[in-house]
Amino acid sequence: MRQTQLQYMIIGALLTAIAVAAIWFATQTNRSVDVTANNRHALTPETVLAVQALQGPVDILAVLGPDETQREALRTLVSRYQAHNPLLTLTFINPETDPERVRALNAAPSGELIVQGMGREQRLNSVSERALTGVLRQLNREGERQIQFTQGHDERTPNDTGANHFGTLSQRLQSIGLNSSDVSLVTQPRLADELDLLVIADARRPFFPGEVAAVLEHVNRGGNLLWLIETDLNKETGPKLNALALELGIETFPGLIIDAASQQLNAGSPTFVVLDSFASHPVTQGIRSPLLLPQARALAVKPLAGQTLLPLLQTPEASWAETGELAGAVQFNENTNETRGPLVVGVTIERSIAGRQQRIAVIGDADFASNQFIANGANLAFAESLMLWLTGDADALAFVTQPAPDARLNLSPQNIIVLSVALLVALPILLFLTAGILAWRRRR
Repeated sequence: MRQTQLQYMIIGALLTAIAVAAIWFATQTNRSVDVTANNRHALTPETVLAVQALQGPVDILAVLGPDETQREALRTLVSRYQAHNPLLTLTFINPETDPERVRALNAAPSGELIVQGMGREQRLNSVSERALTGVLRQLNREGERQIQFTQGHDERTPNDTGANHFGTLSQRLQSIGLNSSDVSLVTQPRLADELDLLVIADARRPFFPGEVAAVLEHVNRGGNLLWLIETDLNKETGPKLNALALELGIETFPGLIIDAASQQLNAGSPTFVVLDSFASHPVTQGIRSPLLLPQARALAVKPLAGQTLLPLLQTPEASWAETGELAGAVQFNENTNETRGPLVVGVTIERSIAGRQQRIAVIGDADFASNQFIANGANLAFAESLMLWLTGDADALAFVTQPAPDARLNLSPQNIIVLSVALLVALPILLFLTAGILAWRRRR
């Protein structure tokens, strides 16, 4: 009996010693393993590189109320950064107890994050790894990237929240240091040499000859260009950019693309093209989800001397450019001007001009980046990756975030019916039967 008690005492002492040692070890080290999809609770390798590349101390001033839950969440996020670079500091400023300092900082009344370092300052109203890393990259960069969208021809604009415009994409790009603005080639016929990217986003009305000359001058001195085309270049009321098309070796096929494979996915429209495979290209190397292109137009590409031309987006063989009426049973018609797939929807051009490495992308669709469609599939990731590649920020390409596969639960109507029957009918019946059986057994 005494021997058994002694064994229990020894085992208890050992367990206590192990528990104390584990607690001490936990206070001395900070180790964690993230097994979630997309590593949502750990810094991405690209963030780690950005933090380690900081060229000086960074002060993070959090203008935040006394809510301990919010503060602890911010501490947890910043501590992951500090583990890779101790030059980051976090300071909380309570606007209720220190209003004078808040006024001196000109901080937002609702609170914000002020990040200072390398002689620069950036501010955040919402906090995430994506946003904070983008700010750190901006502080560490010699200058911000400038993107200008031509205006005056019914183009899409980066500062509009309407369904057809690019406000969502513009805000996303701004968080990583790519600033978008409008430009009128009438009032500003010569674009700045420092401009990182010129965007022609689905122009519908003709450019004036002077505006065409301004675009060609920008391209001919090595400026980067993104050209989104949804109108036939040969259309009389179109943008009149045939000279630019000739310079790049680009033409448009008549009609809109119909993809038979996409129709099997219930895309909702015969002109919706869903691409789930991509050509080998730096822009698409990180894309893992399908890309939705509403009302896309096929391109004819002619390689020119001195250009490195790469296909970016291409439809499968079961597609064609439909020129007839989009009603009833739409099918490919032989002996017409319709073109059978595979069809090129997007292409990139690289060439060296005046010592500059020029990058140009031409895509036969603009809706994929619009506020209405950018949340579909990989549209946002593709648009962001394309902009980063065009502006020459290749280091940030790998940081294009992908949606976690378990972030949303999509159920078919059949699955919803099955679950409803199981939970609202079958489960209550099972519980009543179980209760009845137990009551019957107790009575016996």
